[in-house]
Amino acid sequence: MLRQNLLEQLKHFIDTVGNGLNNPFHVLTNPSLIKLSLSFLEELPATRDIVFEYFSLLAEISVQLYVLPEMMDTKTGLPVSQVKQGGNRQQQMRAQEYESFNLVQTALQNLVWKGPPAWSPFIANWSLNLVARLSDKYTQRRMTITASCNYWLECNAMHGLLTLITGCFRKLTNAEEETCVEIMLNAFHQFPMTFDWIVARLGGCFPYKIIVQILQCGIKRFVDDYRCHLDTEAGILDYMTSCHEQQLRAAFREMLKDGFAPKKSLDVAVVPFLLITTNYSDAILQSLVNVLVDLYTDDMCEMILLKAPLWLSNKMFADMQPTLNNAVLRLNHHGAKLLLTAARMSERYMWCQDFLDTSMQDLEQWVLNQRNFPLLADLAYEETKYMLWKSCLSTNLIEQQTAVRLLLVVSSQHPHIYYQTISELLRKSYAHNPNGIGALIRLMAGQSGIINFPGFTPGFKMVLEDITLQVQVNNRLPAPPGTPSEAFNTFSNLNLLAKVHKKNVLSHIKTPLLTRALNECLPKIIQIFECTINKLVLRMNRDAAERSAEKFRQKQSDNTNNNLDTMPDMYNKSKNSSNKRAKMESSKDSRPDDDDEDLARMRLAHLIVDLLNNMEAGGRTNVLRTPMVLKLAVLSVKYFFVGLTEQTVIRRTAAANRSNQLLQRQCSARKIARTVCLREIIEGALFYHGHLLGQLQEYELDELKIPEHELLIIQNLHTSSGTNSNRSVLHSGVIGRGLRPMLSNTNRNCDAEKQALYLKALNACCEDLEKPNNVEGYSLVSLLLVELVSTDVMYNGLPFPDEEFTKVTMERDMQIRRAFITSPVLWAVLGMIAAHRPALCYSSVLLRALCATCLHHWRGKNVNKYQPASHNDELMLCTRKLLQLLALSQLIPPPLNHLHLIIHHFESAEIALLLRECIWNYLKDHVPSPALFHMDNNGLHWRNTNLVKIPPQYVDTLRNLMQKKLSKLGSHYHQMFIMDELHGTGPEATGPPTTRLQIVELE
Repeated sequence: MLRQNLLEQLKHFIDTVGNGLNNPFHVLTNPSLIKLSLSFLEELPATRDIVFEYFSLLAEISVQLYVLPEMMDTKTGLPVSQVKQGGNRQQQMRAQEYESFNLVQTALQNLVWKGPPAWSPFIANWSLNLVARLSDKYTQRRMTITASCNYWLECNAMHGLLTLITGCFRKLTNAEEETCVEIMLNAFHQFPMTFDWIVARLGGCFPYKIIVQILQCGIKRFVDDYRCHLDTEAGILDYMTSCHEQQLRAAFREMLKDGFAPKKSLDVAVVPFLLITTNYSDAILQSLVNVLVDLYTDDMCEMILLKAPLWLSNKMFADMQPTLNNAVLRLNHHGAKLLLTAARMSERYMWCQDFLDTSMQDLEQWVLNQRNFPLLADLAYEETKYMLWKSCLSTNLIEQQTAVRLLLVVSSQHPHIYYQTISELLRKSYAHNPNGIGALIRLMAGQSGIINFPGFTPGFKMVLEDITLQVQVNNRLPAPPGTPSEAFNTFSNLNLLAKVHKKNVLSHIKTPLLTRALNECLPKIIQIFECTINKLVLRMNRDAAERSAEKFRQKQSDNTNNNLDTMPDMYNKSKNSSNKRAKMESSKDSRPDDDDEDLARMRLAHLIVDLLNNMEAGGRTNVLRTPMVLKLAVLSVKYFFVGLTEQTVIRRTAAANRSNQLLQRQCSARKIARTVCLREIIEGALFYHGHLLGQLQEYELDELKIPEHELLIIQNLHTSSGTNSNRSVLHSGVIGRGLRPMLSNTNRNCDAEKQALYLKALNACCEDLEKPNNVEGYSLVSLLLVELVSTDVMYNGLPFPDEEFTKVTMERDMQIRRAFITSPVLWAVLGMIAAHRPALCYSSVLLRALCATCLHHWRGKNVNKYQPASHNDELMLCTRKLLQLLALSQLIPPPLNHLHLIIHHFESAEIALLLRECIWNYLKDHVPSPALFHMDNNGLHWRNTNLVKIPPQYVDTLRNLMQKKLSKLGSHYHQMFIMDELHGTGPEATGPPTTRLQIVELE
């Protein structure tokens, strides 16, 4: 009975399926019929073909319902699928028919995973053929692969079939996989326009095999007809690239190896085929370029040239270059590397030059049109940025300019890259490649035609900020000896730019831009300058202190040796060993690394000053805040003193010329800068850096090792106030400890070369470029000398008092005299002031102190009548220099202005008499005041002494003393008295006419 029912059911099933789609859909999609068909697979295996034909009908019904317009949602445009409660009543009724294939899919999946292995290849082949047939039959319009996948995967039946195929592929053996691939490719050849999305979707199961087969199919079509369209093959490869790019690269790599070394006729067309394929997809192009970059070598380039004639046999290859030019813009990786490689090859191959020019023109045109393209993303990568920076330093000019153009292109969209590039190129050294600076200049010119292109000022600030940190904290990485630092390179490049810009040679850069950028960066430049100079000054002061201490120890050692000549040898040996240890310790302190760092800092300081001069920092055109003006003035003076420590004359002179230019510009522009510069340069010579100008070093209290309770200032507190209570200046030692040790004064004279440089610096501060004869600066120097040298705030006026009054100011006068002894440069400064009349009048207190001390000392020498006055004696030299200053400044008239020429011919008492009667009394009665001078038409100040005869009481003493020494002073007497009287301009004669005639006859 059961057997009879099964046969009747089978007959009914066959009749129903035989009518096919002529039956109503609800009959074919009846769940009881579906269950019956599934039972036949288990009980009647011979019915497999008709059962699977029924399954095909169910799938086709689902597809038909999917594509019907009435199954579309009017609001969204999507088909109503599994949501039964959605849509209208008709759509809800059709939803059951639409989802009928789900039962079949579930049953077939169980067969694949739980049934015998033979089911997997059978179900896979049936599903592939069914999907291909349904896709070809119900595809209404041409769509891309991605669109086709999105469209058909929304269908229940198609999605279920692809799921079945994927499950079957996982259960197949290698031989069965080859069969399925062959079936898939046959279906692809049969339905190339509608089966491509299926191949692309299922290709992920064995991607490499599918990719290789698709490429082989494409190249065969390309060889048969070079005009064929490869949209299908390219679409499949493009879809698979998103998940299987490595397999695609492997396939390209194998094909390129065959193409570069062809063994078959088909291999000749590999390269043209791949290049044509890249026109269809950016992803394929990117993968192919990635492979070429990995495989490229110089030998490959030569091989390409040899194989090119074989490729030219293809007619499509001749029209390929415009396509390649456009292809570079489509790369989002390795595009810049490809262009730089072409730039390096352009010197040897003309086609590379054409390719490069066309590509760069298209690239810049797209930027001007504000079009977005993938190459911009590649240019913005960090690794690409560093590669372009490296190419900017290349000796190949084409490569360099290509890198610059690419950087300008990406900078229009990413300004931070432009700032970083300016900062990076400023750090590099172009000593071995002078053409490298051209890349920096071209970058600073910007991209023409682009509105709001970023400026290079932030790039300057960025590099200067980094250098500031390096200079402040010394965080420079270890470098080989002699390697210039980033700070040195930066300021060298900035200096070169400013120098060339000053000559109006840079036509690319607008004139105000570089000047404005440097002026905005001036505070940061001054900050770096301050750090550098302060470190150099600290090292200079430390070296000076060590030299002074060494001299003091040597002096003490000499004094000790004089007292210990009779001591045993054991003591001498211990003393020698201690000296050796001291020398070893001192040698350890001076390390070569420190010397190299100081030399590097010195070179950096020179460069910074050159830059400040080239950008005319501190001039009238620069707007600076007052603190910045003061800081720049102080640093300029410090740099001058640091420059005096250079080892050679040429370097010292060059440094002095730099500082003079900087000082002169600042002092001419602002009075406050002149005041600060003059004060700093005079204080430096007197108190801080006098050792550079021959100053005698005074010992510190700790060097003398005097206990605090024995200090003279402490002892004075225990005495009553009186006339001697403040005479601390006059002591020359410590009671109980002997005389103060004094350094040898044989080398007390200032170095002539350094003195000349110092006077030039002072002169640069005092000169006024707009008013050449203005003596305001020199008058300020005179006033500053009085302030710094004179220790008393009283009795600093211009008049000379009575001689008796000098006893009140004796201590101050002695200290002023001591300042001239320890600082010989003061004489040179007074000489410069004296040449610019009437500036020396303001230093009357210094002249008065010198004259008073010389007068008292000459009187003291008169006590010992047998002590001759030496020409080189310090007192004689001081007297002669004083008389020279008075003569040069026209503070004493003729014939007193010749007194310095003959003063050494007189005795001590005579000199004291001349100083008192002739010099002191004249200056007391004729106050050295600027009112004595008048200005001529040239703006110079003169004192016309020829119009006013000097009273005889100021010259009679000199006349009488010279008459006693006519054998020695006859020529001078004739010039000083006789010649002036013959011209009627000499002093009034006091003696009878016969006396004067006798003097003439003696002459």
